[in-house]
Amino acid sequence: MMKISRFRQALACSSAALAVMATPAIAQAQAQPAEDTASEGFDVIVVTARKTEEDLQKTPLSVTALNAEAIETQQITVVQDIQRVAPGLLSRGAGTGPSAIVTFAIRGNAQNSPNSVTDSAVGIYVDGVYLGRPISSNVGILDVANIQVLRGTQGTLFGRNTTGGAVQFTTVQPGGDLSGYIKGTLGNYKNRLIEAAATVPLAGEELSVRVAGRYTERGGYGRNLIRNRPIGDLESDVSARGTLRWAPDSLPVKLTLAADYVKSNDNGTLNALVAVKPTGPLATLFPGQFSPNFIRTRSNYYDNFGDSRTGNANIDTPFNRNKAYGFAGTLDIDLGSVDLKSITAYRKSNSANTLDLDSTPAGAIAFNSAYIQDQISQELQLSGKSGKLDWIIGAYYFKETGNERSDSFALHNVPALGGLSLAPSGRNLTDFSSKSTALFAQLNYKLTDRLRATGGFRYTWDKRGINGHGVNNIRAVPENVFVPGRGVVVFQPNTCRVGPNAGTRTPGLCNDPRSASFDYPAWTFSLDYQASDDVLIYARTGGASLSGGFNTRPTPVGRTSFEPEDVRDVEAGLKGQFLDNKLQTNLAVFYVWRDGAQNIVNGFVNGSITQFAQNSGNVRAYGLELETRARPWKGMELSGSVSRLKSKYQNGSFVDIGTNGTFNRSGETVAQTPRWTYTLGATQEFEATWGKVIAHLDYAYISSRNFGQETADVTNPALTAAQIATRLSDAAIANALGTLPGYGILNGRLTFALENPNVDLSIFGRNILGKRYSQNLFNSYNQLGFTANNAGDPATYGVTATFRW
Repeated sequence: MMKISRFRQALACSSAALAVMATPAIAQAQAQPAEDTASEGFDVIVVTARKTEEDLQKTPLSVTALNAEAIETQQITVVQDIQRVAPGLLSRGAGTGPSAIVTFAIRGNAQNSPNSVTDSAVGIYVDGVYLGRPISSNVGILDVANIQVLRGTQGTLFGRNTTGGAVQFTTVQPGGDLSGYIKGTLGNYKNRLIEAAATVPLAGEELSVRVAGRYTERGGYGRNLIRNRPIGDLESDVSARGTLRWAPDSLPVKLTLAADYVKSNDNGTLNALVAVKPTGPLATLFPGQFSPNFIRTRSNYYDNFGDSRTGNANIDTPFNRNKAYGFAGTLDIDLGSVDLKSITAYRKSNSANTLDLDSTPAGAIAFNSAYIQDQISQELQLSGKSGKLDWIIGAYYFKETGNERSDSFALHNVPALGGLSLAPSGRNLTDFSSKSTALFAQLNYKLTDRLRATGGFRYTWDKRGINGHGVNNIRAVPENVFVPGRGVVVFQPNTCRVGPNAGTRTPGLCNDPRSASFDYPAWTFSLDYQASDDVLIYARTGGASLSGGFNTRPTPVGRTSFEPEDVRDVEAGLKGQFLDNKLQTNLAVFYVWRDGAQNIVNGFVNGSITQFAQNSGNVRAYGLELETRARPWKGMELSGSVSRLKSKYQNGSFVDIGTNGTFNRSGETVAQTPRWTYTLGATQEFEATWGKVIAHLDYAYISSRNFGQETADVTNPALTAAQIATRLSDAAIANALGTLPGYGILNGRLTFALENPNVDLSIFGRNILGKRYSQNLFNSYNQLGFTANNAGDPATYGVTATFRW
């Protein structure tokens, strides 16, 4: 309570000071002549949602676009923040994965646990380069010129793993003028940031370079109350980018070479216990360990009581580590009536994290995971125009290799059993590789001056392979494990848990190679009609696929692999601009068919805690998205958006054959499908003789969303009425705990923009009402007997000074 009280006092004092400081500027604005008070219309926003430059209001797709000014004003500082500005876009950050992980969901299309061999349903692209692994994608946004969120299937031009849509980042490109900025930030929680970027023309417009870099550090939002240490300290976050552009006047060529690097370290994820099953292992095997203090309350919302003592240093010390870098070359050649574009890229990422998952001294489960990935990609595009027809054809190649390792201690060294374990310590270690090739084409044809048809097709061939090397007992000494029905079983060190040698101690021979090939089409077709110069009406349909793959953790027999998820959708929309373009309204309605939906199952397999993906039936979803913005008077811009989503499993299609038997689960809630999301924003500019004042507020709300349900298997005729009632009750509790409540976040920023010198002084607040919310969770109420949540950021505030030239 003390932190919040101090924050509110500081906010009140700051607000009063800002009001006094802004008074002269407001007076200046009120003194302007009447003829200057009329608002101006919106500028054209150029998007590349269809691999060519188009006016946003004339693009027959549901797209949200932000320029660099909007990104700064709305405080989009990391990839996960985009959830606050695009209707229907959901994001998840660190949970059981590293803090650098981010996954998106759009229109109910989500993969709840993408890792090294399962993919996200929303593709992330930086300057046209696909980021294959979401594990290392939640990086700070450095020197970004614009962000575009494309909703709906995007398989034709963007490829597989865009069943929900795509998020594009375009960085600032070097030009012919010397320009740049330097920015510094100070904030609460010891937040420190220094960032700079500069464009240097080496030979005017023909040869120039852009360099950018940032360093950030911040104190932790919570504390480990057992060890009396901070949790979530951002010890260091370094980002750098360099871009060289060569565009000689004597040649129809433009070559861009880019390199980027990011490295971040922190001391653990905010993770806290929220519920314990009274009859579960966490409560029954660790008697006396739990009191009300171990349940998350307002006073210790950001704290935990983790105290892992496995003897493994990597596991007993919480941390997150992420390092990634990449190189890209883009070549554009003007061949007259045809343009040739080549995008060549290489990326490498190395992420790791350790987490005490139950966050208690009981040590129910703790783990250390590491993810290493290399990828290369090559895309060729050939495009042109001929009369009423414009077209693009292309080819794409993608290859990645890497490995994923997870060392875990679950229900280990139980005091109530005299130091026995209920499961051996284990290591899931898997090498993986994938190769993808595709051919695509899309064309637009003007049937009349106002009616246009678009058709596109892509075919993709995937080959994926893994080789598992998992072992039980990663300790150097034998482990005594109590197995129900078998008594105490002694596991020797490094006993194979996979492959033909499973159950034997054969170090170096634990191999379980598997491979599979998949191929799938993607398509799109649309009609758009320019009803007037200010109104566009369109209808489109499309299809795309989420890649099939393998599970790296233990699975039931027959569940080692899963098939692609196939998605089709239809969308109709209207884009209008009215009142001399002072009002813009974009509306889209949609219907989605998801067949073979990839879902995550948590459970025990052969005595080991595990998580795996399986195809879990068909999903049907429908809804609408509305975005609007207005300039009602001079200097004022209002914005708002809303998304309404209804999603359900097709009756009889969701049949679980994982860990709990075979039965119909079609009545359960679809994960990651909140009924409502909405945003509101207002920005007012006041002119002054020395520059201007810019005041901004925005609010973003997301209703409750489920992260995966359980259904009790009551098909066994031997069960008594009491047993059936217990199973149903446990499933209901688990499902309630697997749903995060809805929440809204208020952010604000006040900027004094001086003209001479060109300096901006800003005071900002994020989550300024101090909303306590969770952005992710781990629900194992019926397996390990507990549920833990990951808190979202608390109230933060600070000041930023930016000098531009």
